[in-house]
Amino acid sequence: MNKQPDRRQVLKGVAVACAALLLPEKEETAEPSLRVAGQDVEIQVAPVSEHTARLTIFPVKHALDDRQVMAVTGDGSLVQDAWGAPILKLRSLGRARTVKTGNLRVKISSNLLAFAFESVKGAVLQNLKVDKDTGVVSFATGNTPLLGLGEGGPQFDRRGSTDRMHSGQGGYQLRTHGGRVPIPWLIGTAGWAMFIHKPFGTFDFTGAESKFQPPSPD
Repeated sequence: MNKQPDRRQVLKGVAVACAALLLPEKEETAEPSLRVAGQDVEIQVAPVSEHTARLTIFPVKHALDDRQVMAVTGDGSLVQDAWGAPILKLRSLGRARTVKTGNLRVKISSNLLAFAFESVKGAVLQNLKVDKDTGVVSFATGNTPLLGLGEGGPQFDRRGSTDRMHSGQGGYQLRTHGGRVPIPWLIGTAGWAMFIHKPFGTFDFTGAESKFQPPSPD
């Protein structure tokens, strides 16, 4: 006959099981919150198509005990304003992460706010880095022409220029550069492209590492 546990042993086991459920793992509690420009943020990666992913860094709004992300409001620049459910959400990052979306892999660094976009075969398409203090986004300029950014400005290759994305027909180089109708849609002829939905800002292509400077850190 098996010895039946007494009431004290049963209660002790239940107490230990409850404690295991209530207490988070030590690794999770040690992970600091992701912050940009002093603001808590949430990273989301969502699929758009087999060859396109949407990377969003949302500010986190603190309201009593509820911490919700602040929505990105539409401005009419995109026909589609609703996206599929994100396949990744992060508010802390204690280790490197890799997520597959369509024919892309997105690798997120553990010590920097850095994102590597690769093909499923491992070819690096683009690397993005976000400065945690200023919100400036850096990415590889590459060795091939950069196209896009709308009407006007330096023709055929944007490399070596700085574009503040101002709309209008200023007199400076109007004869060769034309009127400016800026669109933050950048095409790398090496096989990548990106559209920065929000915020509007300045593109600097003067170095080996290009930068996108938002109007303010937040």
